[in-house]
Amino acid sequence: MKKIKVAFIKFAGLAAGGTEKYLQTLATNLPKDEFEVDYYYTHAAPLLGNSWKHPTTDSERKKYMESSGINLIHVSCAARDDRYGPPHEWVDTDFWALFDEEKYDIVQTGRSGYREYPFDRMKKSLFVDSIHGCGANGIEKRENIAATVLLSDAHTAEWLRQGGDRHKINIISPLVEMPPKTESPTRRNHGISDKSFVFGMHQGSRDDIFSPTPLEAYSLIENDETMFVMLGGSSKYRAQASRLGLSNIKFLDFTGNSQKIHEFVASLDVFSHGRNDGEVCSAAIIEALYHKKPVITHTGLNMGHLEQVAECGFMSHTASEYARYMVILLKNKSLYDILSERAWEKYSRVYSLETNIEKYTKLYRGIVDGTAL
Repeated sequence: MKKIKVAFIKFAGLAAGGTEKYLQTLATNLPKDEFEVDYYYTHAAPLLGNSWKHPTTDSERKKYMESSGINLIHVSCAARDDRYGPPHEWVDTDFWALFDEEKYDIVQTGRSGYREYPFDRMKKSLFVDSIHGCGANGIEKRENIAATVLLSDAHTAEWLRQGGDRHKINIISPLVEMPPKTESPTRRNHGISDKSFVFGMHQGSRDDIFSPTPLEAYSLIENDETMFVMLGGSSKYRAQASRLGLSNIKFLDFTGNSQKIHEFVASLDVFSHGRNDGEVCSAAIIEALYHKKPVITHTGLNMGHLEQVAECGFMSHTASEYARYMVILLKNKSLYDILSERAWEKYSRVYSLETNIEKYTKLYRGIVDGTAL
């Protein structure tokens, strides 16, 4: 059987951000007897006209891809031009010397949906667009977009409201690779008592997604029985903790190593989520559900995480409400156990990697044989 050839293309594609890890996980878990993958990536070049700095290539993520046998193709890029809005062209790039769209059956993207370089120059490719935004900068409509993958029902509703094509939509939740469950050494390694009730979360080291809510809520309930642990996250969390006078709190350095991230999540009692703009569908929350952790979160611009925590956690509107849910989970053991079991059931039913990789393989097959068009 002839293999289906898929090109993955992503600016800063070996970073440890959510979209990048999604593409990496998809590329490495497609059945190798049926699919042949080339993964094109740049490093995180400067963004002209934009002060934000994209996370750059993470050594652990690169090692993960190499160990999975993925053909990595590094694309040079001196800068990305953000001065005039989309398509954000790449400056001084050798992409077109490396890429031949006639070689591939499918081009897989991970993006926000607006017109974007270099995809806007490709006229022959069939695209599967994995969308990780909500069309705030406009929605591109082209005949060679074969399928649009959205992450949740809430994401789909917003996409349609922005003018997206309902006939191309496939809902596939974030792809998160889970290691076998083992005893976590995180508490022991960082001097955290087994008797402490630990709230915490992990997050990329990004100021733009910093949320003051989790630590503000924790400051209202902190006592000798509790601890808050943050893996990664903006430096603003450390400044906030100092300002609030928190004493039972630990900050662990960011890592892109998935095993260490899972050991961290397994060490928590409650996944205390926060992100100032909300979530389309959170991979971190999926990890928490896999490890049977009840989740507390708060409202945001994007509300896809409401679906994720329904029946296995709490959605708050204020820091005081968030704190009240912290107390409930701290004090009510029977409810905690119920939500813990529901978290695992929801992961197994909705978010398991095997379920969602199979959805992708069926989608790719349908595009190639014409039944999905």
